[in-house]
Amino acid sequence: MKLIKVEPKDNYILRIYLDDDSVVDFDVKAELERIPCYQSLYNKTLFNAVKFKNKRIYWNDQCDFHLDQIIDRGHPISHA
Repeated sequence: MKLIKVEPKDNYILRIYLDDDSVVDFDVKAELERIPCYQSLYNKTLFNAVKFKNKRIYWNDQCDFHLDQIIDRGHPISHA
């Protein structure tokens, strides 16, 4: 399974589209509150600049998440 699209949403949610046609909403705010090094992502400009490659979403060298974390902590959604 690989990422095919990442879409920043309101309230620090990322909508993650996967190559198996599944879609997951990942609440990054929960991670911001839990892990101090991610607090730079409260900057909306930085948060909205999210990138992805293969099985990883990232913003910079300090802030990234692997697909396993996203699936484990995310919420599957139905297609709109």
